[in-house]
Amino acid sequence: MSEHRNRRCLLRWLRSARRRSGLITAATPVTRLADVERLVSELDLTATTTHAELAAQLSTLRGRPIRIQPYPAAFVAEARRIDEPLPYGVWVPKPAADYVFFRAETTLTHQRHIILHELGHICCRHVGEDAAEAGRAESGEPDHASITSAVKRAGGFAEDQEQAAETFAYLVERQTRPNLSAAGETPAARYRLLED
Repeated sequence: MSEHRNRRCLLRWLRSARRRSGLITAATPVTRLADVERLVSELDLTATTTHAELAAQLSTLRGRPIRIQPYPAAFVAEARRIDEPLPYGVWVPKPAADYVFFRAETTLTHQRHIILHELGHICCRHVGEDAAEAGRAESGEPDHASITSAVKRAGGFAEDQEQAAETFAYLVERQTRPNLSAAGETPAARYRLLED
C-alpha cells in the first residue's frame, strides 16, 4: 500500500471515529463554541464543498432531506406590500424535510452565508420557542402560513444559538473557501466578505 493511500485510510478511520463521538447525532442543542468547532471538524468538508453538498451530507446524517430555496415570489411581494422586512433566511422544520428559505436579492456570497447560518441551526439542533410544535403540527411542504410563522419566529433563537449558528457558518466558510479566511478574522472583516 502506498503512503498516500495509507494516509487516506487513516483519515477516513479518524473521521468515522469522530462521527462515533455522537456530537452530530446527539439530541441536545449545540451552543458552546468549542462544541460547534468540534461539530464542524466532524463534517467531511473540503476546500470545494458547496452549501448544497453540505446540505446533502447533513440530510444523510439526519435521515431527512434539506431543501434550500429562495422565498416564494408571492411571499416576497406580500412582505413588500405591507412593508414588513423579511429576515435574510429562515429554517422551516417539517415532519418529512427541513426547508431553508433565503432572500434572493442579495449577493451570491451573502446568500451562501445565510444558507450556512440556517444549516448551522439545523446541524446544531436549535429550536426556537415554538418551532418544534409548529413543525410537527403541519405536514407536507411549507405553505404561506408555515413560512409566515417561521418568519415571525426568526430571532426567536436564544443569543447563544445565534452565536453558534454564526460560528458554524464562519467555520464552514473558512474550510470550504480558504482564500477568504485570512481576511475574515474579525466580525467586521467577515461581514465585508459578504459584499462580494
